[in-house]
Amino acid sequence: MRFRTLVVSLSLGLMTCMTCMSHVGCNSTGDGIPEAPGPFGHTPKIDLRKQIERLDGPVDVMRDKNGVVHIYATTAPDAMRVQGYQLARDRTAQLELIRRLAEGRMAEVLGGLSPDLIDADISARTVGLHRVAKKMYDALPAESEAKKLLDAYADGISQFNARLNSENAEMAEALPESMSLLPLAAFEPWTGADVLAVARFQSQQLSFDVESEIAQSSFIAKWRATFNATATDARLKDRANLLAQYAAFKPIDTATVLPGFPNDGGHVQSQPIEIVPRPIAQMQVVPRAAARAPTPPAAFDAAKGFVSGLTTLKSFLGERPFTGSNNWVVAPSRTTSGHALLASDPHLTLSAPAVFWMVHLNVINASDPAQNLDVSGLAFPGIAGVILGYNKNVGWGATTANYDVSDVYSETLSGDASGVMFNGQSVPFEKIHETIKVQGQDPIEYDVLNVPHHGPVVPTIVEHKVVPPDPAKAVLSMRWTGMQPTNELAAVFGFMRAKNVEDARTAIRNFSVGAQNWVFADTNGDIFYSSQSQIPKRDKRAYTWDPNTFSGTLPCFVLPGDGTAEWTGEYLPEAYVPHVKNPSSGYIATANNDQVGVTLDGDPSNDKLPNGESFYVGGCNYDPGFREARIKQRIEAVGNKMTPEEMASIQADARSPLGAELTPKLLEALGRAEQERATPGSHPDLTAVVKNAAYDPALIAEVQDVLRRWAVEKDYEAAAGLNLDDNKLSTDPGEALASKATLIFNVWLVRMLGATFDDELGKLDFKSSPFDIRVALVNIVRSNDAVLFDDLGTDAVETRDERMVTSLLDALTFLKADPRAGAERNAWRWGAFHTLRFESLVPLWPSLSIPQGGDATFPRGFPRHGDGYNVDVATYSTGTRNLSQVNFSYSHGPTQRFVIEMDPAGPRARNALPGGAVWDDKDKHFRDEAELWRRNQNHAVPFTHDDVKAEAETRTLYSSSPPSK
Repeated sequence: MRFRTLVVSLSLGLMTCMTCMSHVGCNSTGDGIPEAPGPFGHTPKIDLRKQIERLDGPVDVMRDKNGVVHIYATTAPDAMRVQGYQLARDRTAQLELIRRLAEGRMAEVLGGLSPDLIDADISARTVGLHRVAKKMYDALPAESEAKKLLDAYADGISQFNARLNSENAEMAEALPESMSLLPLAAFEPWTGADVLAVARFQSQQLSFDVESEIAQSSFIAKWRATFNATATDARLKDRANLLAQYAAFKPIDTATVLPGFPNDGGHVQSQPIEIVPRPIAQMQVVPRAAARAPTPPAAFDAAKGFVSGLTTLKSFLGERPFTGSNNWVVAPSRTTSGHALLASDPHLTLSAPAVFWMVHLNVINASDPAQNLDVSGLAFPGIAGVILGYNKNVGWGATTANYDVSDVYSETLSGDASGVMFNGQSVPFEKIHETIKVQGQDPIEYDVLNVPHHGPVVPTIVEHKVVPPDPAKAVLSMRWTGMQPTNELAAVFGFMRAKNVEDARTAIRNFSVGAQNWVFADTNGDIFYSSQSQIPKRDKRAYTWDPNTFSGTLPCFVLPGDGTAEWTGEYLPEAYVPHVKNPSSGYIATANNDQVGVTLDGDPSNDKLPNGESFYVGGCNYDPGFREARIKQRIEAVGNKMTPEEMASIQADARSPLGAELTPKLLEALGRAEQERATPGSHPDLTAVVKNAAYDPALIAEVQDVLRRWAVEKDYEAAAGLNLDDNKLSTDPGEALASKATLIFNVWLVRMLGATFDDELGKLDFKSSPFDIRVALVNIVRSNDAVLFDDLGTDAVETRDERMVTSLLDALTFLKADPRAGAERNAWRWGAFHTLRFESLVPLWPSLSIPQGGDATFPRGFPRHGDGYNVDVATYSTGTRNLSQVNFSYSHGPTQRFVIEMDPAGPRARNALPGGAVWDDKDKHFRDEAELWRRNQNHAVPFTHDDVKAEAETRTLYSSSPPSK
């Protein structure tokens, strides 16, 4: 196995060259004749010259001291070709894994080691990103710039891959030794269609919610089958109508992106429904005129293998177990400099390597200025250009919009199972044959069954093979806007050359799939927001939802496939897709939350367009609103004195919104427990609790004091409490207090979730809820609904206070025994439990994690602040509520810490990635960015020629001519 050669240090060129009498940057051949410089100019010195085929001219690659690559070319295809080559060099294995994930080809190289990848491939082939990518590529005109750029980018990757097995002694690059299990033969040539498949894969990550719709619908079906009016157990009957509390759509905090959108007369008219809590006996299910047979449970069971495969597929690159992206833009009227400011921290999986790769593309072509580029920011490995970033005039950022653009249908099979019934007629399946190669095994062949008017049938996967649907059972099919050809790269290329926000607004009209909340700021001082996307209109019968009974049809759950809930063939007009330019507030913020308030009444489907049609954009998976509210609170508090530093400090905000919401209720319960201890019988529901041997009055008093002071002195800051350099206890009293309180609160929270919900989940045979039970807990704590607090596993009747105090006793017992906490309570620190490791994409390569496994200083990972729904989201999983099994670490967070000031004299950007530029643990840029990121710091990103020159670490000149000897 070969290793990357060390590049000659720039410091070796500090002496004066006696041939050309210049300092650093002399490019003399040694015979007195200076070589022609690359596009960057004569200085700094060229450290390495390399040959790439099919370049129009020389291309300079400057790597700065933070590892960021700056590419200078004279044609746009040259810039893209070298971007592909350089990315393949820095992120070799990541790039190949992404392509294989997108196209369903992982089992070909790793299926023998991980059979679950076979199911992931089946899921990917069924959705068919590779098929739609081929259609998109074939639709591009042969001489179009888009096709030329795609082909050039793919060719750059292909040239690098071809050299991995080359015997050429000058080929210094190779895979790190730790990746030896991945055969070099796996690195095959790329095509433009491969690039588009990866692009559509990213869109799938952001907008394809089929698996959640299946899981949530299955949960609801089981709830109704278990908790209903015919149940013989009165306690089961009492839960019949509590789904609205368990899985409510109404956000906890009502902050929205655009209150009252649109503000020019109210195009969208809301019809709020007041949901008044009533005793169970008075709740009645309203019969529906068009009652439909529910989806058979067997259909959900048959889909489990597909859902599991899809989860494996998406988890590699950023499945969204918790939303967490933020962005906001501030107008000049609110900044100290008088320039617009923008912040963006999109949240995906925190893996090694980072999801994104930073790059700067500069093209100057005097004969064809239309090719010119000067753009910097984030590239997604496998996608040409810059996805998020800035140019000389415009900066932009994005968060996921959470629009509902995918549907699942419950299909009734025709008699011979050769098709489905639709509008009373039999419609035959279309069959698409797929062959999946598997490492060390025979290929797997199967037919994707396609419902012509919907899409692929969800396959039944048994022991890593697809089995035909049972004629006696229903099947599920799926539809998604991303299954049709669109042209998002036109939007991306448009952003890169935009001269102002109006240019960006024009470009964004090409963004049809993978809806984002885009924010823009320009050097003119304008700010703009849009969530442009194809949002399908549906038959009005798709919206028979009743929030009181949590029943009816709603597109975010499985819909009937009989023809009554179809897409109409039209999309929501642009005028009604949330957007605004230069709002009177002077800022715009988004955080995966409800954009315009469609969920504030608890019903996302009852809003109307002026013509009476339904205005439905989604609402079942919005963020509960905590982050949006906090960002706005911080901006309002600063007023008109916003600075880049303040923008970055908001990104680092770790106030615990759940702590602020639930701690006062816990303290009230503890107060009543103490009253019961002092005056037995004053609170009978707590009598047994205060007599529990684990109830230590001195310890309870200590906890009360810590939690009260957490609120008053630290405003619920979720602090790590450990030094980030040596992992030792912080001696700062305030941080120690906040960290101890955060630890107690979160261990209590997990136990409280289990004490409240595990009995119902057990009855439903669900290990975890497909709905957010943290939000559900807030809902029922606020309402103090005794039914869900009562434990189905006991004969006693439990109350909210009893569950709260008992959960605290369990939490304290756990902490006293856990070695991470330590025997001394003053040393309890949240950061000892709440850690982060940037895990290698492939667990077989643990040395490529950050920190590596077995790290002496950080054996469990880096200590981190935050606990959930913070602006700097650090949400751990509560999939299990057994404290001995809970992993309080997390793996999902901001994939950049980007802040930019749009100064007309030149944009000033700062950023940090959760990992270095190069995925090779022997490289100096393997983890340097992560060290800044984990400290909530950032660094200046050089953009101007002089700044790049000043920050340059190495310079490589690429050309299609052999390097001079």
